[in-house]
Amino acid sequence: MSVLLDGHSLSLDTIIAVACNREKVGIHPDSIGKIQKSRDFVGRILESDDVVYGINTGFGKLSSTSINESQLSHLQVNLIRSHAVGVGKPLPEEIVRATILIRINSLLIGHSGIRKELIDGLIDVLNHEIYPFIPSKGSLGASGDLAPLAHLALVLMGEGECFQNDEKIPSRFVLRDHGLKPILLEPKEGLALINGTSMSTAMLSLTLIDILHVLDSAFCSMVLSLEAFCGCKAAFSSLVHQQKPHQGQQLAGKILETSIFDSELLDSSSRVQDPYSFRCIPQVIGPVLDTIRYCLQVNHAEMNSATDNPLLFVEEDQVISGGNFHAQPIAIAADYLSIALQTMGEMSQYRVNQMLDPNLSCGIPAFGVKEPGLNSGLMIVQYTDAALVSQNKTLTYPATSTSIPVSANQEDFVSMAPTACSKLHTIVWNTSRIIGIELLTAFQCLEFRDRNKMGTTAKKIYELVAGHFKPILVDRSIHKEMEAMGDHILQGMFQGILPIEIIL
Repeated sequence: MSVLLDGHSLSLDTIIAVACNREKVGIHPDSIGKIQKSRDFVGRILESDDVVYGINTGFGKLSSTSINESQLSHLQVNLIRSHAVGVGKPLPEEIVRATILIRINSLLIGHSGIRKELIDGLIDVLNHEIYPFIPSKGSLGASGDLAPLAHLALVLMGEGECFQNDEKIPSRFVLRDHGLKPILLEPKEGLALINGTSMSTAMLSLTLIDILHVLDSAFCSMVLSLEAFCGCKAAFSSLVHQQKPHQGQQLAGKILETSIFDSELLDSSSRVQDPYSFRCIPQVIGPVLDTIRYCLQVNHAEMNSATDNPLLFVEEDQVISGGNFHAQPIAIAADYLSIALQTMGEMSQYRVNQMLDPNLSCGIPAFGVKEPGLNSGLMIVQYTDAALVSQNKTLTYPATSTSIPVSANQEDFVSMAPTACSKLHTIVWNTSRIIGIELLTAFQCLEFRDRNKMGTTAKKIYELVAGHFKPILVDRSIHKEMEAMGDHILQGMFQGILPIEIIL
């Protein structure tokens, strides 16, 4: 059964289904008429004497240059060839597939003036599991993700390269092997393929999926750390959080209050109140939840947007050159998320520091191991933790603050969305390891507590971690276990463990 796209209903679940799980794609019947009407409008423009950007003019700073009718198809081919100038490592296949999916969805809205045949070509690439080679660097996230999308468009033309059995193969051979023919671009079509935010939105979409998995694990690490630290329950009382009506804070407080209510380890220390990294979790993580919620909304809007230029409005008989190709919403969301994830990771590292310090942990030996001195325990694991947090701090400088003029100052303010999304991806990967280290630290420190007194939720988390990590009795390298835990986090191992689902 194919996923039917209509330009308006794309979701993260659909992106997972198509980009990651390789489900087939089709066009919803309601979209076909809109595509044809939009293409007929282009035909009427070509029959008139009107000069319309992108149809019978040059591009960017060359938009005032009129192109002869006999050269209009060649104009589109030149556009793709000249713009396919990305560099760097290839985008992962999942991002490429998500990019194609989002581009199809945008074109189906019906304001781009292209033939159905072109959309069918993109669908064929997905459904035949063709993996176009798209370099990861070169887009400024304005005027669309021009260079990356041009590399994609080359494939439809039978040019460029694709991956096959981990080798780069000329696209014409890959198309031939799948019984597909190259498409000759007609007026407006090359521009429609590349003038959009599809790659930036794909990058953010897949990273948001990882973020949601990291978020589940982060709450689990908080619960396990509170148990190991014998924290104070009162800070998570709904009485406190009702007095500060931030949605994220109240949700964080409710999740933790419900997760620790039956623990006998909590409130068993001599502390009257805990350090901020424990006591203020709802107040700090709450804004992180609010940030993720906002960015999910931004991402959903962008993946269901017409991001081409110019846009054709058939009923109004207008062709409008605007700026929907500008990825500023994605760029700001990615920068915003970078700060939020860095905050979550840094607070996690502080809890690790508290648990491993014998002056603060109420009975846990130094670095969470028996015979400290002879054994170093988790001493250097904390160094790795600190190194990851430190790198995240350097990566939170906003990419949106680094706009730079191009195209002879015609395109003088660009979003830098791909840079923002790339930095965010690194921060999220680092944070998966940071949260993994907290989980392993709390697990190890619980060797020195009566685990029968743990709460119900903590016991579930403990058993899940125990399936992948054994307590450190004498020093050993846990490098592989740390990496594995980070991978499990990104794969969603901790989904469904909390008593309250994190609904954003």
